[in-house]
Amino acid sequence: MIKALISDSDGTLVNTLYLIRHGQYEAGVEYLRELGIPTSDIPQYSVYESYINKSVGGPTRDTVEKTLKLLFGKTHQLHLKKVDFDELNARLEPIQDHISPLYVHPFHGLTELFTWLGNNDIGLGIFTSGDRRMIIRHYGVSLPVLGYTELYKADDIPVNERFAAFISRAKAVYGISRFEIVTSDVVTKFKPDPEGILKLMDFLKVRADEVIAFGDHPVDMIAAKRAGIHAIGTAHGFGTPAELTEAGAIRVVNDLQSIPELIEAHNRGGSPLF
Repeated sequence: MIKALISDSDGTLVNTLYLIRHGQYEAGVEYLRELGIPTSDIPQYSVYESYINKSVGGPTRDTVEKTLKLLFGKTHQLHLKKVDFDELNARLEPIQDHISPLYVHPFHGLTELFTWLGNNDIGLGIFTSGDRRMIIRHYGVSLPVLGYTELYKADDIPVNERFAAFISRAKAVYGISRFEIVTSDVVTKFKPDPEGILKLMDFLKVRADEVIAFGDHPVDMIAAKRAGIHAIGTAHGFGTPAELTEAGAIRVVNDLQSIPELIEAHNRGGSPLF
């Protein structure tokens, strides 16, 4: 019996693809121009997007650096030497805060999935490369029913207090009694390392055969495999079905509504997932 779902967040449950791409591009262009880098050497958004798709999967700071190194690594080493990646990363948050109401949305079926988990006493763990404030922002904007749309802006309140309030509110609204989120703030190693998944398995008190992982990126599949559990991929995020399958996905679905169907069929014994 599957007793818990352990899921990635960005690109899997919430549609932040455009927020990540546009936010990093806008921050990058502004910063590179200030460094005096010629506009002719700064790529158009369509080019930048193709590189960021190859770089996501880890902490934001790493994604920013990997993307620019892919862009400039072979042809513009002099530009890279000017870049302070920590400073560039620090510029990203206010830009994403500003554009998040436009670019953050729930994937179709998110509310229904959370409600189903609560109704069927299925635990939920979320493992993400984002930090706690990012989680508060993305789910506050995506799920206005929680009443926390503006909570991410309340930086006068410690982020840990806001995070705890968000967890409690989500449990109450959706009836999910076992719900925890592991963010980049509380792990020492990032995906594809399984540390985050293993922490969630311990919290949810589930064995490897009682949990299924869910994600949109190959690193999610690899992290699940290294944690000793099976994973389902979704095609609406950063990874293609072929990439997810190659990384170890046992199924690739197109929407969130497929997850309850697959788990119910598995638990009834009619169509085992593994």
